[in-house]
Amino acid sequence: MLDTQKSNPPKETTWIIDHATGALTVEGLTERELLSVASDLLPEAAHVNCARPINAPLVQRGSKATALAEEDSLYVFRVYHGSVVEGPGRRSVAQLSGCPVLCRGCSVPQTHRLDAGMLLSIREVVCLVLDTAGEPRDGVTVLGGEPFMQPDGLAVLLRELKSRGSHITLYSGYTIEELRARSEASVHEALSLADILIECRFIATQSYGAGEWRGSTNQRIIHQPATWRA
Repeated sequence: MLDTQKSNPPKETTWIIDHATGALTVEGLTERELLSVASDLLPEAAHVNCARPINAPLVQRGSKATALAEEDSLYVFRVYHGSVVEGPGRRSVAQLSGCPVLCRGCSVPQTHRLDAGMLLSIREVVCLVLDTAGEPRDGVTVLGGEPFMQPDGLAVLLRELKSRGSHITLYSGYTIEELRARSEASVHEALSLADILIECRFIATQSYGAGEWRGSTNQRIIHQPATWRA
């Protein structure tokens, strides 16, 4: 006898095990859904989101570099390591402060003010991002806030990271078309140095089932953005 009852298609989820720590990250399920399928196997879950890590402290000026007034610099909200949800592999993340996009429902509104972060030289940011505490590391992710609010410092940072062999994932609330239309040479240099651009405004109503690395389904993952064609 045929079962005529229709069932919902299986939901796409991503299960990521950090090979350095053994931590499990699950994308595509709410906490309630996760508990319904694996509550007997997993400890209590903690919610993590793009640009919102668990218990990552705000950036503090270290002693590895000393900022000079004439140096290139960036306002940095925090630097954290071991991310598996903001680009491929296990990554160190530089979260810049300042955002003119102001997406409704943004999960990190505390990053919107430029002065919410600390002004650091690019040398300091590189030291923090490439600290041995982040090893093993498959690449570096730069997000915000809105990184392209500080295009000159952003381009210098990406140049320094790329010269050290880093794979770079870059987030922006602007579309690639909007970025390409800008006149600043530093914007175009930053795009040329990024291996992956994850772009477009966050839309809270499209956040459910956004998939790997994205905050909402409207966002695009663009490999080699400097050579991308629509």
